[in-house]
Amino acid sequence: MERNTLPPPDIFVAAPHTIEGCVGLYTYDSLKTSFDNLDVDKGKKILATKTAELAYLRYHGKDVVMKYDKKESKVVDKQTTREVYRGNGYVVVLTIQIIQVKGEEMLSTGTLEISHEDKKVKIKVSGVSGC
Repeated sequence: MERNTLPPPDIFVAAPHTIEGCVGLYTYDSLKTSFDNLDVDKGKKILATKTAELAYLRYHGKDVVMKYDKKESKVVDKQTTREVYRGNGYVVVLTIQIIQVKGEEMLSTGTLEISHEDKKVKIKVSGVSGC
């Protein structure tokens, strides 16, 4: 691994109780997890978001909670959004494209960029979001 490469985040199953209401749940695209298996309390996730409020991930067994950065986040186009979260020395940029809408649920794919100090990692993700 290069010196400036951040290791990928830990996988977790249950998101913290603060992740409720309108949420986004994301996993490694390479895991090929079915969207039906992504839930707040089941499925292998690497990022959970509470829409326009906070994001949660785990590194080295420790919880990392970040606040939504409204100024840096934006809607790129009708299918694509860019969400930025900051906290505990981390910056997370989640760029997702909606691939399917099922009722109030949106299925998406995209990238997750995580920066900490002078290190970063970029991961292909898939996920589900909605209220």
